[in-house]
Amino acid sequence: MQFFKGATFFLLTLGVSALPTAPNCVNPTATDVENRGTAVNPALVPVFKIQPGSGIGANNVPIPKDCPPSRAEFLQKLSANVAAGNVLGQKITFNTDIKVTDVKTQKDRATAMIITLQSLSGTKGVGCPGASTPELIEQQKTGIQSPA
Repeated sequence: MQFFKGATFFLLTLGVSALPTAPNCVNPTATDVENRGTAVNPALVPVFKIQPGSGIGANNVPIPKDCPPSRAEFLQKLSANVAAGNVLGQKITFNTDIKVTDVKTQKDRATAMIITLQSLSGTKGVGCPGASTPELIEQQKTGIQSPA
């Protein structure tokens, strides 16, 4: 009887270790995002008017010199977060259908972009402040997207 318990345990362990693994869903890479086809359409992301290096954000609020990020970097991080459905464990909603432009959807997109921006470094709350992208703050308030 002991032999059967041991053999059963061994076979179950062997079977579990052979299960296929899913792509990295917690911290997807750019390749994971591309493979799943969830890259965010750049037309859904407004162009940031504040230039990196100025150190001055909306309403003359001081911002880090490297804020806002480059468009390419931001789109990559946002796409990865949208694919994961969260930013460092904080759930986000971002409808990637460019035809959907209702106020609630636009506000949800803006919120997802702001959360991504504020955790850009990979640490919650360590990134660029909302003042570095007044376009996103305005979209979050009004539900109207600035031009991309």
